[in-house]
Amino acid sequence: MSILKNILTISVVAGIFVLHPSLNKGDNPISYLQYLVYGNSLTLDVNSSIKKEAIKILWVNQDAKQELVVFEKGQILNEVPSEIGNQKLLVYYFDSYIGEIQQEKTKKFQAHQYHIKLSSKNNTVFFNGEIEGPASYKSPSVTIPNMASL
Repeated sequence: MSILKNILTISVVAGIFVLHPSLNKGDNPISYLQYLVYGNSLTLDVNSSIKKEAIKILWVNQDAKQELVVFEKGQILNEVPSEIGNQKLLVYYFDSYIGEIQQEKTKKFQAHQYHIKLSSKNNTVFFNGEIEGPASYKSPSVTIPNMASL
């Protein structure tokens, strides 16, 4: 019985180690396993003055000429696809372009975390975006003044 416990303990510890996000690099079996476990995730962080129902996030793969609405009317509609190529997440607020995060993916099955932050103060909208994973990206901060006039 103790041999079975040892094997089980080693398996659990090895599984936790293998799934650690720091090992999600390049094109290897660990990255593929992490993609199967985690997939791609989208986090939208907004302050109370932003209306989530007015946000639209569009995924665009410029190489394959594909588009997909990922977020609209306050809810996630689709997971960000895991495709190879030059890709962007375009962010719109009240149908006005606010900003984008982009990535050049050379491998298909890699887990990424997409973070978008929108805030508003005095009719000015602030945008930040970041991608964590093997094809990471941090967008420059964008400020859209006079949003009320758009």
